[in-house]
Amino acid sequence: MKDAYPDFLHHTPEVSDLQTFYKAAKKRFDEEPEFKKRSQEEVVALQSGDEYARKAWQICCDISRKSFEEVYRRLGIKGLKEQGESFYNEMIGPVVEMLEKQGLVVESNGAKCIFTDIDEVPMMVVKSDGGYGYDSTDVTAVWYRLTQLHADEVVYITDLGQEVHFKKLFEVAKMAGWHHPPQTKLDYLGFGVVCGEDGKKFKTRSGTTVKLTDLLDEAEDRAKKELESRLNAGEGEAAGRSTGLTEEEFDNASKII
Repeated sequence: MKDAYPDFLHHTPEVSDLQTFYKAAKKRFDEEPEFKKRSQEEVVALQSGDEYARKAWQICCDISRKSFEEVYRRLGIKGLKEQGESFYNEMIGPVVEMLEKQGLVVESNGAKCIFTDIDEVPMMVVKSDGGYGYDSTDVTAVWYRLTQLHADEVVYITDLGQEVHFKKLFEVAKMAGWHHPPQTKLDYLGFGVVCGEDGKKFKTRSGTTVKLTDLLDEAEDRAKKELESRLNAGEGEAAGRSTGLTEEEFDNASKII
């Protein structure tokens, strides 16, 4: 954001396609060591409340939110409470301190980690550069859900590639005394990986994933073609109704299907 729009703090840029923006940044991140280093430093700055970093982040959030709301509208989803990763940011430090006092945190290669019996790879609650990652957020989120929301059951739904990660997370919650099965339940529901037409797993960071809006458009288009085919062929109860539906009725039926 700083490179593409140096004056973004005073003049909000018109960035409508975050996927293209993100893909370009990822390419530079992979190919330019200096850009990669600056990017990592910006993450730490964002988590520390830096004004410039937060402004850039807020612009991206606002753009994303508009897209999310359109998807929610199409799917008939209402009443959601927005509580993304940033919601937990200010809680991470105190939660890490809490875990340190319990003697669960070990320093490893400059990072603060929690080791479990699930896997030899630890949960990294603070990275070596002082920043926070997914482990930091997930540990803090499970603390919040179990001890602040007093949830009886929390269900995590991701692709199966993250199964071990969540098993370790649940173990950390038990080690910390937040999770008391069977009084509390932490469930993991995994699904198969989502692949592209080339058969390879989609990677969010590559910027090549299919947008949900595009997927919904294609689903509606296929449903409409199938409905038209059946009506025109006079299949079953549809016989005699091939000319009885307006274009609007066709569209509505396609969305329902």
